[in-house]
Amino acid sequence: MKTDKKINRQWLLARRPVGTLTSEDFEYKESAVPTPSEGEVLVRMLYFGYDASQRLWISEHGGYMKPVQVGEPIRCMGIGQVVSSRHADYAEGDLVDGFFSWQDYVVTKPDAQMPLRILPKADYPLSWNLGVFGVGGLTAYFGVTDVLRVKPGDTVVVSAATGATGSIAGDICKALGAKQVIGFAGGPEKCRWILEKAHFDAAIDYKNDDVEQRLRELCPDGVDAYYDNAGGDILDTMFLHMAPRGRMVLCGAMSSDYSDMDGFQGPKNYVLAITKMLRMEGVHLFFYRDRLAEGVAQLARWVEEGKVHVEECLYEGFEKAPELLASVFTGKRPGKMVLKVGDPE
Repeated sequence: MKTDKKINRQWLLARRPVGTLTSEDFEYKESAVPTPSEGEVLVRMLYFGYDASQRLWISEHGGYMKPVQVGEPIRCMGIGQVVSSRHADYAEGDLVDGFFSWQDYVVTKPDAQMPLRILPKADYPLSWNLGVFGVGGLTAYFGVTDVLRVKPGDTVVVSAATGATGSIAGDICKALGAKQVIGFAGGPEKCRWILEKAHFDAAIDYKNDDVEQRLRELCPDGVDAYYDNAGGDILDTMFLHMAPRGRMVLCGAMSSDYSDMDGFQGPKNYVLAITKMLRMEGVHLFFYRDRLAEGVAQLARWVEEGKVHVEECLYEGFEKAPELLASVFTGKRPGKMVLKVGDPE
């Protein structure tokens, strides 16, 4: 699929998906390039970012955002370049990131739930603004610093530790002086990766290990802070291994397929939150929209110091958009998944 500046390639939602995503859930279409109205900007897309929450956005419920309707382009976080602006704060040529969709050209209003960020010129890859300096890295930063409040000497456990959020959360915990950071990962290769690349001290293979036995061995005095990206059985098990007055941040539910808001498994062992005086709190980047620059600045310092490892799964080709979303739930490589669909001018 070649880019034509007179044609707007699109991937639309063809139907409400049921269970595992398939090619029949998406429809390719070509349309005219849209024109921005007053207060809007027209952006040519360069990168699509991939997140598990996209599966929720195309469900009937939509989760925390209005659901994508059948016949509409698939929503994503992305990076693009302004090609036409009718908004005083944005100029032609600006590189921006924010909520977009699977199209070559997107008209957007900058005053959405998340700001349309003008990206600075930097000596790191542009796509990193979707990963370590984007949703994954910033959610990890505020989840660890503001919610878990990890401090020197803590024993910390992170689930989905090879993901764009989990891997960086582990790095941040070590940067803040945690005594021991343990990660859940699926399979020997991913466990090896979090030990060799992501600064974790130990790994638990939830597919092959006796999880409870490993937690007893690694955390005999209990877990001080738990960063949950998984939900399900892992979250339920963690209640049994938290130390008194332990802290838990709820960030994701990768144990589900994000297709059914009513189908998420709740913890059976939640009564231990009472007896151990545990603190549980969610984290969502919408609540930190005014502090994003703070998070980016600190993450950049840690990256420069080698304390935060950046891992990116970079693909190219507009035609790959649907298949990559399905792979988020079927065992993608570690790090942030990004699809390149264009080059800046």
